[in-house]
Amino acid sequence: MTETSLEQMGLRDLRALARRRMPAEAWHHFNGAAETRATFHRNPRAFHQYLFRQRVYHDITDPDISVELFGQKLPIPAITAPIGSFSLISESAESEVAGGTGRAGAMLFASQAAKFDPRGWREASKGPLVFMAYMNRGREEVGQYAKLSQDLGYAAVGITMDTVRPVKIGDEVPLSTKDGKPRKGHSATPKDIEWMKKLVALPVVVKGIMGADDARTAVDAGADALVVSNHGGRILDFNRAALEALPEVVDAVGAKVPVLLDSGVRSGGDIVKALALGAKAVLVGRPVAWGVAAFGALGVERVYAILNEEMKRAMCMTGIPRIGEISKSILIPDDGAMTRLR
Repeated sequence: MTETSLEQMGLRDLRALARRRMPAEAWHHFNGAAETRATFHRNPRAFHQYLFRQRVYHDITDPDISVELFGQKLPIPAITAPIGSFSLISESAESEVAGGTGRAGAMLFASQAAKFDPRGWREASKGPLVFMAYMNRGREEVGQYAKLSQDLGYAAVGITMDTVRPVKIGDEVPLSTKDGKPRKGHSATPKDIEWMKKLVALPVVVKGIMGADDARTAVDAGADALVVSNHGGRILDFNRAALEALPEVVDAVGAKVPVLLDSGVRSGGDIVKALALGAKAVLVGRPVAWGVAAFGALGVERVYAILNEEMKRAMCMTGIPRIGEISKSILIPDDGAMTRLR
């Protein structure tokens, strides 16, 4: 039997190979989510609510999928998500994720929960970086890392604010992959956003927003961008899918700040759908983990190549020449999809 080459692999192929190559503990972690995993399953399925409106009478052959964010021109509106557990895959996984993302020209959100500190991510990546803090690490460490990120030329800094309760895998709270200590939650307060705004001159991103009220509170406190996210289904079981919350957040604050989407993106078509519903860009987590587990940095680079091709295909087939022209008009609600989500 002939093996499929990396250049011929899609995301499903990478996932299957990653399952074979990942340590069992890592697969359990990356495929896990809180309690019954209802939110985890709902996230990708929510994209099935929308079908594309095909249009072929045009001369578009190579759509422009570049986007500007935090003063950076990115070749694709897909960003490596701030995952703190890449090191479960291998000792070199963080370096390989950074290298593969950088070679793709993509942006990487660097998690404070990772083994790497901001300097480690900077040395491993040639691409634009955003430092994402966890306030449960304490203001002293967060402040040191935020200022270091600014000194190292990061594009932005941010705070993940939905870990009021710690991450769960099934019914267990796993130990921190950073230091092996028990994970703990941290109360969310807009005062932390105000504090971060005074600490650095960079744009401040707030991740973990799932509704209009929290969105307005974060922006009023000074947030320069929001990430609609349910933490990949790891915090609250039976939460809405991030995609379902996206229009509400965009309606509330989209005219003031960029709104990004995290949780559930599994294809370039998903990215186009998120942009059509008002997202500026998306964060990609588990597919990047599949890529690095399957082929290291080359696998991560391949993930971005797949998303690039799939985005351009969807835009060609809906008659969209560039990112800025994507709108809800290319989507058709699938009335039967929500019944299948239950």
